[in-house]
Amino acid sequence: MKKCRFNIIAATAITAALSPMLVMAASDQRVVDQCIADWGAASPFKKGTPASRVISPGVKVFGIGKSNNGDDKVTNKPSLILVRPAVNVLGKSTIRLANPRGWYCFKANVTVAGKIAIDAHCSAHIASAREDGTSVLATDESKGGVAVMGALRVTRFDCEPRESAPKKPAQ
Repeated sequence: MKKCRFNIIAATAITAALSPMLVMAASDQRVVDQCIADWGAASPFKKGTPASRVISPGVKVFGIGKSNNGDDKVTNKPSLILVRPAVNVLGKSTIRLANPRGWYCFKANVTVAGKIAIDAHCSAHIASAREDGTSVLATDESKGGVAVMGALRVTRFDCEPRESAPKKPAQ
């Protein structure tokens, strides 16, 4: 009887510990599905496709805190990547998204009297799961974050200059 009671208690404890992760996974999938819908027909992913990777940029206050610089992994095929919220208060954070085949889905970004810079490869796709961003005395180029007296800026790198039409030789 004691062994059976212990197994029931252990199973209940394990279920209780795992249920927040299951709720979080469903929440993340709703975010990813919203990004897929925003990309529309251009997206190689269908609704219900899970993210292949998750990036957690972290929280910084006064320049101190967890900081993940982003995603440097380059893939051969399109890769669906969920970017968890970056939070920055009175500091600067940079998120580098280097995969040209990356489809980056931002859950949200928050900056208060600070700056979040998103450096993305020119060919990378970016969407935010938030329908509307909020800016108060701030600039939000991502249009999907919350900026209060700060800035959310997106900068592209490795963009090939457009080739102009060949010039005709002088006759």
